[in-house]
Amino acid sequence: MLAGDLLLNDAYLVISKELNNSLNSSELNNKILAFKEISYGTYRMIAGEYVDTEFEGQEISNEYLEYMHNNKTGALIKASVRIGAILADATEEDLNILTRYAEKIGLAFQIKDDILSEIGDEKILGKPVGNDREKNKVTFVTKYGLDKAKEILEKITKEAIKEIESYGENGEFLKELALYIKNREK
Repeated sequence: MLAGDLLLNDAYLVISKELNNSLNSSELNNKILAFKEISYGTYRMIAGEYVDTEFEGQEISNEYLEYMHNNKTGALIKASVRIGAILADATEEDLNILTRYAEKIGLAFQIKDDILSEIGDEKILGKPVGNDREKNKVTFVTKYGLDKAKEILEKITKEAIKEIESYGENGEFLKELALYIKNREK
């Protein structure tokens, strides 16, 4: 099923690339680029989910774990931030800053997910705690331990906030979003 989803989404990538090459209007071009971002984000999310399910119960490298976590929901978070920047006609420099920020909060989201899966409140989460461990999934908690996963989450969150520091008050929402992700309970 994931392969079918991937191929369907790949069609959107091909279409958006073709449209992007044939149009001149800046606003229309930005809309096409935004469409391409969500298509690519979905593509990466499926790839991350594939790695998650394919290697369930197996030991994976740190690189594969990070790849898996940079994709999945993290890819959709990154796409959302980039889409906002593209539609706001952000400069290349701002797009690069916001991309690095988004990659960090996307990874933070997944690490927090791993932590909540281990020690969260089932009533708040709406799903069983310890489910990843029971399925022998490789997570930041199973790979590094709970305390180290929390430490990595803290570090990644600080790095994300540092990325958008130059925006001052205009970046306050982004700072609060990074902190929300780190502190969320579900």
